Amino acid sequence: MQEKLLLKIALITSLVGILIIFFISDNIEISQSNIEKITLDNKDEMVKVKGRVSKVIDTEKVTILNILQPSEITVVLFKQENEASLIKENNEVEIIGKVDEYNGELEIIAQRARIIS
Repeated sequence: MQEKLLLKIALITSLVGILIIFFISDNIEISQSNIEKITLDNKDEMVKVKGRVSKVIDTEKVTILNILQPSEITVVLFKQENEASLIKENNEVEIIGKVDEYNGELEIIAQRARIIS
């Protein structure tokens, strides 16, 4: 008898937890950042930047973009996660990713890239 009660309580608690996570995830949004305000203090933080693609380097596994606002930052797109081959120079893009440092320079490891125009 108690096993059935515990099973029902566990099932109800699990479903309520999943619903709470679902509603919270809809309300989470990353605010847009300016490239010049991204510093080493932002390392490992998620950021969203919009800008114009000034340079595209396409390799077998990654695409490296230089995104230009008034400042410039390098963005690394892994091809298995993104359709990076569609992005060309002078496209306006929105990048969501994690700030990282490589060879003393800041870069963004993109999790999502979207062409705006």
